[in-house]
Amino acid sequence: MKFAISRFTSIPWRIKSLALIFITVTALIVTSLNSAPDQNIERSVSIPATVCPKFDGEARNTALLPSAKSEIKQATTRKLNFVAARRNPYLISNTSLVIAGSEATSAVIRSRAGIYTAATTCLIGSGEQWFIGPSADLGSFARLLMVNSGLSTASVEIDSYKDSGKVGSRSLAIAAVSQREIRLDSLAPGAKSVAIRVLTKTGRVTAFLLDERRSGLRTLGGDFLASYDPGLEIVIPAIPTKSKGRVIRAHSLRVIATGARAAIINVELLSDGSRFIPVGLAEVVINPGEVKTLQLPKSLGKRPTALLIRSNEPITASVYSQEGNEFSWATPAQGISNFIFNVGGLEPILTLVGDQIEARVETKSRDGKRQVQIIRGEEMVNWKIPPNTRIVNISTLGTLLYLGASWSTSDGFTSIALNPGTELERSTTPIFDIDALFG
Repeated sequence: MKFAISRFTSIPWRIKSLALIFITVTALIVTSLNSAPDQNIERSVSIPATVCPKFDGEARNTALLPSAKSEIKQATTRKLNFVAARRNPYLISNTSLVIAGSEATSAVIRSRAGIYTAATTCLIGSGEQWFIGPSADLGSFARLLMVNSGLSTASVEIDSYKDSGKVGSRSLAIAAVSQREIRLDSLAPGAKSVAIRVLTKTGRVTAFLLDERRSGLRTLGGDFLASYDPGLEIVIPAIPTKSKGRVIRAHSLRVIATGARAAIINVELLSDGSRFIPVGLAEVVINPGEVKTLQLPKSLGKRPTALLIRSNEPITASVYSQEGNEFSWATPAQGISNFIFNVGGLEPILTLVGDQIEARVETKSRDGKRQVQIIRGEEMVNWKIPPNTRIVNISTLGTLLYLGASWSTSDGFTSIALNPGTELERSTTPIFDIDALFG
């Protein structure tokens, strides 16, 4: 031992310092590995930015933001800095917007006076998006918008389907911080019902679909069609039943089996306190890659209704409702426990679907007044949002719920599935507990 000490003391001081540093770092690593995992990981949570679409055309596009302090920037600029919106609702005049991450979901209202109104939520880029139902036939002006909000060129593949199966595929490169519109009649010419799959291979692309109908240069009606991931159980809430006081009597279900095998589906209708399988909607076979149109009953009830679709293979679906020239698309909702959104003074009917419904709904008016309502029921409940409401905060008190909203104005009627536009991104970083060395 004396020999070892004498040898160590004879080593130059720089080498001794390096040796001490090495011993200390090694001890830190060993200690961290032997400690409880939860004590050695630092967790951080962030909310990614979302994209609000701006299609070309004469219609008015308005973003309903969480607040006037929400930070925004144009989707086609390379500038990284966000600026405060300063007003809310926010008129989108030039191009799509990128909204800084927020717990509240932003939405876009597109309307043409006396012709139609449409609504969709702002989204984060997704690797795969499915749109089911719009027409590419004569009179269709349906368009697919792809927004690349990233700083590098993105690569996407678009697969098109119709009632007889797959039409084809098309690969596109979308330049950095740019957006591109493609008409559906160029993807599936003449098809009465189309399904579109947008697969982002590289980059960050967010896709949106606007379904418009025209007679010459005159717009007849329009609505957004939201995308939804395929699944074995689909819930479509907030199917509208009235437009400007008139009963909507034309409803149809569009379904596609997205896998390699045929799907067998059962469709249940939830309407005014009843739940039943309509005639002809039990054990329906949906061939893979074929867009199937199924007629729904003409009378769906006096208030918004919902569909529950169960399948043995992955499917996605939507409901088309038409009254005169105006129409709307109701799309699936995902089960959630909390949702915050700005209704911008609209007075939609909120539809809640679940086995046991128990939710706390807090509304905030323009002047800051808050009201709280506890909503309870079974299977489906409709609740009208009070006048002059701006922010709605819905929290489930029990199981997950499926939410949607629908409304009718002098411009037309529409429906929107209340799905979060983004999800929390979680990251973990290992940390060292230096106190463990001396504990």
